[in-house]
Amino acid sequence: MINHFSVLGIKPSAKEDDIKKAYRRLSNKYHPDKLLGASDEEKEQASQQLERVKKAYEVLSDPKLRNAFIRDFNNVIVTDPNSAMRELWDQFYP
Repeated sequence: MINHFSVLGIKPSAKEDDIKKAYRRLSNKYHPDKLLGASDEEKEQASQQLERVKKAYEVLSDPKLRNAFIRDFNNVIVTDPNSAMRELWDQFYP
């Protein structure tokens, strides 16, 4: 399951304004117009990341979707505890 908070680089306690700022910053970073000198591979990676950013914003900016995401995310069964702990650590200590 993708952690939308990690995609946007924000904490789960982020306010609506923080979510919007993170979305704008990352949308600008990965926008195709900003990648004029990039290779095709870099453009493809940026395009994929931009789609993740858009989806994360869509979910986290809607209170109902955000609450459902948090509920579902909290119920995920961890199959690789080391990876899960590393991801959690990276969220709070980037």
